[in-house]
Amino acid sequence: MNPSEQILLRHLTLVVVIKLVLITALWWAFIRDAKVPVDPGAMAAQVVTPASAKQHTTSGETHGQ
Repeated sequence: MNPSEQILLRHLTLVVVIKLVLITALWWAFIRDAKVPVDPGAMAAQVVTPASAKQHTTSGETHGQ
């Protein structure tokens, strides 16, 4: 490996490490404490509902017509 390739590898490694640190810091600051409450009854209703009832079919019309 020649010196220019070593420098490039060092710079790319540094950039990846900095990005990982920034992503981790953003997650820690903004997302870590975010919780989504899940209602077991509502979740069970979504899972049990037949697929045909979930799908919305159109007769070829576009929205707003």
